[in-house]
Amino acid sequence: MAPVEYDAIVVGARIAGSATALHLARHGYTVLLLDRDRFPSPTLSTHLFFTDTLGAFRELGVLERVLAVDAPRLRWLRFPYVAAPFPEHDGLDFALCIRREVLDTILLEQAAAQPGITVQAGTQVTGLIWDDARVVGVRYRARRGRTEGEARARIVIGADGRGSFVARAAGAVEYDAVPPLFAWYYAYMLDVPLDDPPSSAAFRGPFPEVGAEYSAAFIFPADGGLTLVGFGVEHAAFGRFRRNVRQSFFSGLRSLPAAWERVGQARLASRVLGTGHLPNFFRTAWGPGWALVGDAGCHKDPHTVQGMGDAVRSARLLATALDRWWRGQASEEESLSWYQHERDIDLRPMYDFTTFRLQAQVGDEIWDRFNQLTWEDEGLACRRVAAMTHAVHPAEVYMPEAVLRAVHAHSAA
Repeated sequence: MAPVEYDAIVVGARIAGSATALHLARHGYTVLLLDRDRFPSPTLSTHLFFTDTLGAFRELGVLERVLAVDAPRLRWLRFPYVAAPFPEHDGLDFALCIRREVLDTILLEQAAAQPGITVQAGTQVTGLIWDDARVVGVRYRARRGRTEGEARARIVIGADGRGSFVARAAGAVEYDAVPPLFAWYYAYMLDVPLDDPPSSAAFRGPFPEVGAEYSAAFIFPADGGLTLVGFGVEHAAFGRFRRNVRQSFFSGLRSLPAAWERVGQARLASRVLGTGHLPNFFRTAWGPGWALVGDAGCHKDPHTVQGMGDAVRSARLLATALDRWWRGQASEEESLSWYQHERDIDLRPMYDFTTFRLQAQVGDEIWDRFNQLTWEDEGLACRRVAAMTHAVHPAEVYMPEAVLRAVHAHSAA
């Protein structure tokens, strides 16, 4: 079988991969988009997303279809450390929680409708093709097939998640890594009452039954009349928790009265699924002939629900970098070094907040005061939610100097 040539091969067709392919197609480039799964297909995800992601969906031409899904528009974020309404950004002022088998299919169908994008689902990438020290293509086969095909491109993009095959095969290096912090388990429930106004809510407390000083639950109203309910424990308790997942899941929810009040009478509508294998890392974003996007390039614990927004923003940055290179405005090295730099600037504040590196940088006393002020100052609470939704750059709130500035301003007052 003769290899087929493309401008880009994207491995992984969920949010990061489909968004990257769509951006490249809008620039006039040809893309082969591969995924090992067939769609519709679920994947483990909190699948709560904010106005930055909605804005990206508008840009990619799928916002109308996304808004037509029967998911309630969530107006408030109510987390243990902050509560405030979602800010208006580009005419949108709500969050959505849509199952990935629904949302990912919308994006993939949009990609498949573009003349410049060839979609092959149910296709496993088995290797990278090298020419000296440069990646020039991939080998692949149908998941249940034996015949291998080859495709070549100017770049191979790994959008294949935190366990990225492309990252491993290309030798991408991790940096600023933090070991797993929590284990999270999820289930869908029916007949969970909706807050007024509709909210994405989380709760925390100890769960002594499995030896966890820290545990948390979240309740995110989703599409199809379902509510996504999650429960997590600090990673040290993961082993005890998973001895009997279902029992631990429901016992944990009962241990948090505010959560159990909402879900105690609900009906379980799915299996309880989850994992404790949630490493935190940045990876080198590119090398000769390859690049990474989405969780393949940076992954962090989902407790701050940043993954989907991170994916669509990084997809835009990568497509912009590749367009600069292919138009001759900059070299490959210049363009992709710019991509990694800009990606890291975009992701760093929320990465450090999520992994508690920010807390360590400012010290516990300052951090505790910052959290206390969040409940005393409505403006600070609103800024924190705006930063989490990227209505303002998170660096304005979640960098050491920003935290210190907020605390010192209140002290001076």
